[in-house]
Amino acid sequence: MRIIGGLLIIILLILAGGIATGFIDLQKTQDGRLPSVAVKEGALPKYEASVAKVEVGTRNETVEVPTVAVKKP
Repeated sequence: MRIIGGLLIIILLILAGGIATGFIDLQKTQDGRLPSVAVKEGALPKYEASVAKVEVGTRNETVEVPTVAVKKP
């Protein structure tokens, strides 16, 4: 990978040096233009969802807790 990157840098330096010294002369022969693009209106998809009803609340509840006896050895 480093070899390819090094070669690309060397090639770019050679091209830049050739253009700067006049060995390579670039002339524009034709004007460019952007492609024409037509955009038509679209629509988003429609969804219907049936979801469960969730009720959140509080209530008082009595819970029996077991007793634990600890004996010393």
